[in-house]
Amino acid sequence: MKFIIQISSIIGIFSLLINNTYAKSINPTSNVDKPKSKKDDNYYLIYVNNTLGEINLYSDSTNQKRQESFIFVESLINEINDLIVENKDTYRNPEKIDEIEESSKLQKRNDEDQKLNTFKTSNLSLDNIVDIIPQRNFSFHEYYSKEDILNETHWKNLSVRENADLHLSLISQGKYDKQKIGKYDSNYYYPSTAGKDIDIVILDSSFNFNYFEFSNTDDRIVKCAANVSDGRPSIKDIENSCGHSTLYHGESVSDTAAGLKHGAASRANVYGVSVATKGAQFSDTDLLAGLQFIYEKLVRPHKTVINLSLGGKDIINSETHKQFDSVLSAIEEKGGIIVASAGNDGELIGKSSNSIFIPCELDSVICVGGITTSQKTSIENVYKIDQYSNYGPPVDVYAPFYVINEIIKENRIQKIEVPGTSFSSPLVAGLVATIMGENPNVKYTKEVILKKLRENGKSETISKNNQSGIIANNGKHIVYSSDGKYNGCGVYAGNRPCSPDDNNNSKDNSKDNSKDNTKDNSEGNDNKPIIRKDGRCGPNYGNAVCKSGQCCNSNGRCGTGLFDCFFDCLPKYGDCY
Repeated sequence: MKFIIQISSIIGIFSLLINNTYAKSINPTSNVDKPKSKKDDNYYLIYVNNTLGEINLYSDSTNQKRQESFIFVESLINEINDLIVENKDTYRNPEKIDEIEESSKLQKRNDEDQKLNTFKTSNLSLDNIVDIIPQRNFSFHEYYSKEDILNETHWKNLSVRENADLHLSLISQGKYDKQKIGKYDSNYYYPSTAGKDIDIVILDSSFNFNYFEFSNTDDRIVKCAANVSDGRPSIKDIENSCGHSTLYHGESVSDTAAGLKHGAASRANVYGVSVATKGAQFSDTDLLAGLQFIYEKLVRPHKTVINLSLGGKDIINSETHKQFDSVLSAIEEKGGIIVASAGNDGELIGKSSNSIFIPCELDSVICVGGITTSQKTSIENVYKIDQYSNYGPPVDVYAPFYVINEIIKENRIQKIEVPGTSFSSPLVAGLVATIMGENPNVKYTKEVILKKLRENGKSETISKNNQSGIIANNGKHIVYSSDGKYNGCGVYAGNRPCSPDDNNNSKDNSKDNSKDNTKDNSEGNDNKPIIRKDGRCGPNYGNAVCKSGQCCNSNGRCGTGLFDCFFDCLPKYGDCY
């Protein structure tokens, strides 16, 4: 049998390496017994009562008033410098002050270095300083909520690949509905472990890992494990590339599974086992030899995902059927998770009484079909089984049929779009690796993984010719609008609550969230402002307020970002600056 590849004015900022700073004095005993970490050092904003006129900081003018104002400010900073240096023996780390003073970071300005050295100031006092406060850091406003995502997925931490490929963004959100969402969210959301300490073993045509998609080898292992030809695996002459094929099939498969930019599990280990090709075919002899090598050498129990982007029909209970079933069952029993492609014939499989599609239909395998995701397809039309994908009872899950890769092809890096369940399969293999990497203490088996995939995909279903299936999903179902515009509520509309008291992430309702939510409920039964557990605020959320130190933006979310606290801030419901 042959197997076919399924192809105020802020005047000055300076750094103070001390525990506490006051406008007129420094408390020499403050926090003296409390260890201070380097990360606690801060920059401070000095607010000055400037009585000498406005300073145009970016003007080239040298008028007298501008000169006086600048010298006024410089003199104040010199006085603060004197205060620090005179009291440095009371600081916890006076040697650091000496070091800074020597390096001129806290030295007084040398009047000889100033062009304006003829003007003398009078009546200078630290009374002219209104306040000195620590500099605050503000982040850019994000249209997604990290807190909501972590609450839903139970991931330890969140990573976001912005403007990612469609094949990645689709598996990290629920179904997009243009009636509820203003603009499709193209981010890929995934656990920060990203498959860490999980092995993805790929049996395929050829591999080349010597480029940026696999450059993070300080964080993971990426290597060729063997070349298989004439039924014999060889480990000779294996470095960052192995196998020789003009198909570049294994290169795209590995990039889809675990590439830094285009792959689902960018921190998973990758082991390539190349198999000699004849045209677009593998021999069953080489495949069985490769699988035996994987079984003996590459399966770490419950830490290994094996991807097989290949398949072919054979007669049920033939010797070939039995051999493949035997070796794959042995890999499963050893703790390997096997993921395989469903095939690209557009056929219903699993219903024949005399033929079987190997390896997809074998009991030890998680079989993956494809959904339509070509770049030419409008986003609302992707949620259907691709016309070329096989489908039916043996197919456990469906994933994007088209993927974007960057591979070394003809001695140069090329960006390509490739179709096939050959790429749906490694996408799921990578997704499985991220699930396993996030939960290192779980003893993963095929059944445990299948249960998780079904749980994640139960709300994302598709069907064809009365054959239903689920879409691969990594556990994040909240659908965000990248322009922040929504026409509904629930997980499919940015997780917007459907009523002031609804904090249930799983509820979905298409009614407008602005209705019935405008009543002033800012005071509860105990006359205290309402602070919602989900971090929502404002008139559309029962007039709830934010926690101290947080700002309420116009989208009804508490935060500390620049847009939250300045440009987009609702002062009635939180702090604004």
